[in-house]
This record gives sequence, structure tokens and C-alpha cells, in this order.
Amino acid sequence: MSRLLKKKKFIFGTSFLIILMTLSILNTVLNDGKIRQIPYVYNEDGTLEKAPPYPPFDVFIFGSDMYGYDLLHTVVEGAKYSIGIVLIVAFFRMFFAVIFSYFLFRTPQRTFNVIKAISEPLSFFPQTLIAYFLLSTVVLYTIEGFHHPFWVRALYEFIILILVALPSLTVQLVEQKRRVWNEEFIESAITLGGSKRHIYFKHVLPQLYEEWILMFGQQFLQVLTLLVHLGVMMVLFGGTIMGDGPPSSVTHEWAGLIGLNKRFMLAHEWIVYVPILFFTLTALSVAMINKALSDFFKQKDRVRKNRGI
Repeated sequence: MSRLLKKKKFIFGTSFLIILMTLSILNTVLNDGKIRQIPYVYNEDGTLEKAPPYPPFDVFIFGSDMYGYDLLHTVVEGAKYSIGIVLIVAFFRMFFAVIFSYFLFRTPQRTFNVIKAISEPLSFFPQTLIAYFLLSTVVLYTIEGFHHPFWVRALYEFIILILVALPSLTVQLVEQKRRVWNEEFIESAITLGGSKRHIYFKHVLPQLYEEWILMFGQQFLQVLTLLVHLGVMMVLFGGTIMGDGPPSSVTHEWAGLIGLNKRFMLAHEWIVYVPILFFTLTALSVAMINKALSDFFKQKDRVRKNRGI
């Protein structure tokens, strides 16, 4: 573990995520989630000098949106939602896939082939479209308002984001387990009289947990990308308020900031580029953590082989 903590990629990636999440939570706890806003800037004689949106390095370091809210502060406030949503969805994708793969692993090969044949086409169909059609009628604001309270909309979106990837992910885990089950050391354990349950938990799972840790990072990146796609399509987490004015988000999560402000791409592009920048830095941080973990696991395997373990 000490070798992992010395890797620069791992330190940078984890530090960025921890600092961002900490600042976001502290802003909610200590500042009640408020965001700095300067509606107008006046001269000493009271005349109007500037009006939002302010460009970067003018009033705020990353500029402001159309209403004078500090974009950096807005992104920091929304970090706990953006990163937290992705972490929860990625975790439960892996959690339920591991559980379901345990039961599918015990099914006969012919039955598993049928399940695999059914689930494989779903992996080629864009998850964004599936999620969009299932979510749009629930999370979009109507003339009568939201038909469901916030917690119902949030829970429903969590369920959909988890389910769209579950079939293909479960099949992938089953195939990994069957690959390990066909190894020679498993045949030796069976010959020595080990029960299937004992062999599964004592020999199969220890061979796979490192792959599953890396898969969690991959799922994190997939969910992050999926949220961006939904944000561009105006399906925002917790609900999209569609009224007489411009659409708005219930939360300040980054996908919503991108989707709501994409109309400023030509006139005030920094309003869109700032949340995109933090999305990119978050994805880069997770990719660096995954790369550091992959190198660490490979190095550990080489040490085991050199020792003859």
C-alpha cells in the first residue's frame, strides 16, 4: 500500500477529488450552499460600470454566468452532487452485478448462453437513449409542476442509471468467474475435495477483486459521460424546470450547468467551458487513479511470480 501512495498519479487524482468534495460540503455546511453573486458593478459616482456575464479574470477568476453568480463557486457547490451521484451509481452497478453474477455463475452453460444472447444486444444500444426515454417523462417540469417529489425523482433516476448497464456488466463478471474456474489450480482444489462454495469464495473471488476495483473506475467514467449526455439533452438530475423563462436545474450539478448554458457557446463560451473543464479534470483524475492501481497490481503480480507464489 505504501508503494501505491508514492505514485504521483494516485496522489494527484485522489487529492483533486477529496479537496473538491471537501470544499463543496463545507460550502453547504458553513455557507448554507449560497453562491457569490454580483448583479452589477457601479462606479464611484453611482453609474453602471459592468453587468453580467463577467468574463474570466475580471470580477471572478473563472467569470460569472448571466445572473452574476461566480462560476467557480457554482461548480464547487455542485461538485458533491456531480461526483456523489456518479460514485453512488457506479458503486451500486458493481454491487448488484456481483450479486446477480453469483447466481448466474451457478446456472448451466446453456442457460447462461441464452441470457448472454439476450443481454448482448443491449450493450450495443446507446445507454443515453434508453435513459432519456425512461427519464424524460418523470424529471421534466410541466405546466402543472413536477408530478413527483424530489426524492422520488432522484431515486427513480438512480435506479434507471444503474439498470441500463446492469445486464452487460453482470454477464461480463460471470465470464470472468468462468475463466478463473477453468484454471488448473481450481481443478486441483476440486480434486482435493473442496466444495464449490468454498472454492468460489476462497479461490475465485480473490483472483478477481483487483479487476473489479479497476472496473469500478471504468463505471465511474461511464456514468460521468452518461450524465453529460443527459445534461445536453436537458434531462437533469432531480428535475428540469421548464417555464416561461430559460430552463433551470433543481441542483447545481455540472451536467445541468452544461445543458442549461450550451446556448452561450458562441457568445459567452466560458459559461459552458468552466463546468466542462471540471468534468474533464474529474475524469482525468479517476483515469490516473485507475492507471496507478493497474500499475500497482501488475507490480504486485510480478513480485508474487518472482517469489514463486
